Amino acid sequence: MPTLYGQIPGTTITVGVPATSNPYLAGMPRGTKATFGDTAPEESPVLVELTLVNAVAVSFSASGAVEHDRFDPPQYDPPDGSMFYDHKGGAENGIANVSAPIDSLVGVFLGDDRPDRTRAPKPLRLRSADRDGPIVSPDLKQVFFIGAGATKSRVSRRYMVPRDATRLFLGVMDGYEWNNNAGSFAVRVTMEYSDVSSNLFSVDSQISYAEWPCLPDRSQCTPGQPIVKETRPGEYHVILPAQMEWGVSVPTPTGATATISGAVGTACLDAESRSTSSCNGPSGDGTRAGTEYVAPNAGVGALVSKTTGGRTYFAVNDRRGASFQNHQGYFEFDVNVK
Repeated sequence: MPTLYGQIPGTTITVGVPATSNPYLAGMPRGTKATFGDTAPEESPVLVELTLVNAVAVSFSASGAVEHDRFDPPQYDPPDGSMFYDHKGGAENGIANVSAPIDSLVGVFLGDDRPDRTRAPKPLRLRSADRDGPIVSPDLKQVFFIGAGATKSRVSRRYMVPRDATRLFLGVMDGYEWNNNAGSFAVRVTMEYSDVSSNLFSVDSQISYAEWPCLPDRSQCTPGQPIVKETRPGEYHVILPAQMEWGVSVPTPTGATATISGAVGTACLDAESRSTSSCNGPSGDGTRAGTEYVAPNAGVGALVSKTTGGRTYFAVNDRRGASFQNHQGYFEFDVNVK
């Protein structure tokens, strides 16, 4: 029986996040000061004790209430927060500025290094309408809104784990002076991994492609799950559903390169039919994507890959944070790792 790889169920833990958790102290050593008197570790955010090795995405479910001052009478907000508010200190300790609902649950991904040793990135744009998107793609050191963890239609929101991320911190949104906040959130964190596993089927060492179902709400046949079959050592046959952003991968040891060949199929970047301009083959539409896409130098809608953490991941090239779940179709291809 060949080894099969695919996106597997994640690991889930529940953590407590005090209202005093200042995301701008993430990854900073004891004694570090933040704007208006906050100090590590007293006001440090909470480190999520889950490995990010081979992590693809993370989702959250939060409950509880916090307030950003000791009001009389109390003025507590749920995890989604209330009015939009700016961090008054701007970018701090190498972590990007943010505007988000005050008292909301927020997060930030870091790598291994102290965040203040490199320049802060641009803020992750968040407008009121963006809070209902099902997929968010933050970069390292960008504070991102989590809230209760679901869209208005109660779909769990997925946050794509950025390249080189090794740590995830959870905090609370405030403008300044977290040390006088009150309350806490209970947060259920589920990390999705792409690794060896095997609920996927195989028949006489051949994948029975007729057995994977097409999702019922798409005009193009769109598999509901990825499939990776190791045909021989270092060689894989892959089916990548268009709606999965970096949702399938193959192991790629240090120093090795994963080469794609024989790619076929059609992927559409929206819910329209094959005849529309949003549908393309593995080479994309011939237009260079640009910096807002997951692979800036590749074509729009193209089959793209990235190698990180000992694995090579595959996706259809669309804008970061785009509604990948609305994509249709799939790409089928072989991968040689050597």
